[in-house]
Amino acid sequence: MLTPAQVQHFGARGFVVVPRFLGADEVAAYRDEAARLTNHCYEQGDLVAGWGCVVEPLGCGILDAVPERARSSRAAYLALRAQLSPPRLALCTLDRFGRCARQLLQSDRACLLNEQYIVKPPRSPRAEFAWHQDVLYLSEPQRRHAIVSVWTPLDDVCEANGTVLLDPFPDPARPGVYPPQDCAAATHVPAIMAAGDALFMDGRLRHCSTGNASGAFRTVYMPQFSQAPIAAAGAGRGLAALAVPLGPL
Repeated sequence: MLTPAQVQHFGARGFVVVPRFLGADEVAAYRDEAARLTNHCYEQGDLVAGWGCVVEPLGCGILDAVPERARSSRAAYLALRAQLSPPRLALCTLDRFGRCARQLLQSDRACLLNEQYIVKPPRSPRAEFAWHQDVLYLSEPQRRHAIVSVWTPLDDVCEANGTVLLDPFPDPARPGVYPPQDCAAATHVPAIMAAGDALFMDGRLRHCSTGNASGAFRTVYMPQFSQAPIAAAGAGRGLAALAVPLGPL
């Protein structure tokens, strides 16, 4: 669980870093899954050009099929994820990550929205992400449900190997509202983190990431959570992504 001070920091600035969120065994388990999924993606094409460095356990094609029920049923989701890794890994995502996300989202209907590994190969300066806000990937009606992303490095990260740069909320009273001018360099906060730390980000937080200039892979696990299930745009039927219920607080 997050402390009151951590929840307050998140609300005021749009993010909070929790040191040593994962233990060494959990980091190793997520890294092992990421390596297997990344190898599968390399068999299909270039990780940067073809996949954009984003590897989704349920979306990379390593599974023969993803039943629709697994997108919204906790039991079906856990059964499907067990085909890839030991059950404790998916339980960690739903329960440990999920409890903290539910604190921040303040909702009994909070659910897992998406999960992905962000893998930047060695010497990949093009493996960068421009300034953006995650919430803007959703349509305007979908944005009524807040989202939280948990950027969790499985390797030590710094600006040299592709960490995120954060632009804290300029006005806590108006979270996610930024001046129209370009980002001011003076406000940027680089996330210098150790493997197993967790960066909780409000979906309205402006951020970007650098390329990987190092000689080693840089891997991050990032589950995302929504305040409630988000319906698909258009006809309003179905789900925009996942809507897997979380464990209790």
